[in-house]
Amino acid sequence: MVRVAGEAPSCNMRIEGTGFVYAPQRVVTAAHVVAGVIPVSAVVTTTAGEVYEGRVVAFDPGVDVAVLYVPDLPAPPLRIAPMWVFPLRIPGVSLGDARLLGYPKGAKRVVTQQIKIKQRVEAEGPDLYKEHEVTKTMLAFSGRFSAGVSGAPLIVDDGTVAGMAVATARDDPNRGYAVAAQEILPVANDATEATKHVSTRKCDPDR
Repeated sequence: MVRVAGEAPSCNMRIEGTGFVYAPQRVVTAAHVVAGVIPVSAVVTTTAGEVYEGRVVAFDPGVDVAVLYVPDLPAPPLRIAPMWVFPLRIPGVSLGDARLLGYPKGAKRVVTQQIKIKQRVEAEGPDLYKEHEVTKTMLAFSGRFSAGVSGAPLIVDDGTVAGMAVATARDDPNRGYAVAAQEILPVANDATEATKHVSTRKCDPDR
């Protein structure tokens, strides 16, 4: 896991979020974490306190996924599950236990939270800029979602990433939503060799 930070002048704010290494020198995070960052780069800090500069090489406001190329980043990668399968469903029992590892705003170290994945949903709604309607697979989970945790991985028992936290429920601070692994992979896989920066457009107006 890494902390991702940058400046978004169009919103006159400094952004902070979480990301995780999924391939050599590549970090995936939520697109809204790096939206509007100028220059098209962000400071990446590892759990050991090492600081690197990464540039955004993939940015998808539809599924809310972005990838940073971080030269010389030594951190080992996590594996994104190609298709996470829920355990056998039992009435009244959560669909899956997981750990959410991220940097709540102001935290100096990674915070681990035990969560329960409750439901897989096909979510319909606008993209980051409310320009297009999109449908994507999301995971609803129980657990407090704090500012700064956007982009954090949901790690299941076999050590793989089942999803990436992106939002909290408007009516319940103890319920969060994650982009499912199968939505992350197409963007991430296309960027494993990318080195050229791409536009991060404007900052997320609702952040």
